[in-house]
Amino acid sequence: MNNHQIIYSNLQELSISNYTLTAGEADITGWPVKSGENRIGKVHDLLFDPEANTVRYAIVALDEGTTTVEDKKILIPIGLVDLDTSEKEILTSDFHQEQLEAMPRYIIGEVTPEMEDHIRMVIGSPAALKLEEETVEIDRQNFYHHHHFDKNIFPQGRNDS
Repeated sequence: MNNHQIIYSNLQELSISNYTLTAGEADITGWPVKSGENRIGKVHDLLFDPEANTVRYAIVALDEGTTTVEDKKILIPIGLVDLDTSEKEILTSDFHQEQLEAMPRYIIGEVTPEMEDHIRMVIGSPAALKLEEETVEIDRQNFYHHHHFDKNIFPQGRNDS
């Protein structure tokens, strides 16, 4: 037991880190984010893992009216974004309203392993939201080996022109 000590993930916002995008990696800050056919927000920044030297999440500032919470930023795992470089927009999974509502609010410097676990459960499926009593043990050692964090999509994106 950790005696109620909060342990934070070692993730940093790209804009305030020493990470630099490599050749071929698009700077997607400010790009609109679409879930299915609907715009849900825009990319505020990227969340970077300095130990692995890789981007883990897109920080998305949700548009007003997307959720009942005002000024909400959420984390979308980088493996779930598709870059449309011709339109300069981000395409994501078709999130349901319940999923966007259930996503934890992102606060700079306050990402915990429990928050990341919660994001993964919410994104899993709308049905995952109904399993509140069920506890699922997530392997922290292999957490980022999940397809949600497949960074191979990030550098190249797609250009439909």
